[in-house]
Amino acid sequence: MVQTDASISEQDNSPYIIKRRLNAVIRGSLTQFANAGQEAACWSTQNGRINDIMGMNELIDGTGDQASATALLQNALLHKVTLLEYKNEFPVSLGVHVSCVPNKECTRTGHAYAFSTLPENTNSTPLIVFENETSTHESMAWRQQYPDYTANNLDTHGVLDVQNQGFVFVSKSHPIIELLRANKNVLNADIDQQQLIDDQWYKVTKQVMYTCCNKLKSQVLNRVGTCDLNQLQLQIQRLDGMQWIEMSDNDELLNKIPSHLMMQTDTGANKAEVEQLKTDFTKEYDSLLKKPYAFHARLELQFEIIPTVVGGATT
Repeated sequence: MVQTDASISEQDNSPYIIKRRLNAVIRGSLTQFANAGQEAACWSTQNGRINDIMGMNELIDGTGDQASATALLQNALLHKVTLLEYKNEFPVSLGVHVSCVPNKECTRTGHAYAFSTLPENTNSTPLIVFENETSTHESMAWRQQYPDYTANNLDTHGVLDVQNQGFVFVSKSHPIIELLRANKNVLNADIDQQQLIDDQWYKVTKQVMYTCCNKLKSQVLNRVGTCDLNQLQLQIQRLDGMQWIEMSDNDELLNKIPSHLMMQTDTGANKAEVEQLKTDFTKEYDSLLKKPYAFHARLELQFEIIPTVVGGATT
């Protein structure tokens, strides 16, 4: 279930501020999650509907350019994520990871999550789990000047690799060109004095390319705060790294077993009574682990995209 609220500026190349409300549901048993591996207990978009879910098709209405919509989401600036409400039917506390949200809620073991939930609990009090504190000026400056570049594609977009050679050809519009231009006195080299090949490409050594990209990633892109919303995903886990079917003394899962079934070795019980206790314990244990549960979360995402020019048209 998705609701939307988008504010679109009439000026080309100005940002679009979009709000989306998502209803994420994860269903399964503890045994199913334990057997399914690390990628279990996840919610993600299905059937290539991410552009519908995040409101991109409304922005490109009439163009049918799905590739442009995907590119816009790839370089989105996340402003705020609010947990509107959640319902945890599981008998254990859960830690929730959200792919675009830093893990800043920690437990005593050092495990961190976007947020956590209490067992068998419903909470309808909204909670802001992320709010971007990045300098808006720095973010806007980068994204308006280099809307196609992210930390993921900085090394490859606008770059022609030359195999078995110590150099690459870099587009004149690539961010590292401006970095080289700004540091020409330090480098004792002026990029503008180099030959521009086909009026498009500069020849740059691979070592310089590597150094410049790392500098931009660490000192600029890490503070810009962009993320790829195409990969939006929620994942639930037991707290403190515990396995789904793990039980230990006094933990919340073991405490769901009736206390009288834990006294199987009581010397006052005869053999038949002990065997019956073991049978009853196994039934309770299996029922607890195999019972289907559900986790529900309603999230509101507020994010920003900057339209890019594709094929002569602004999307």
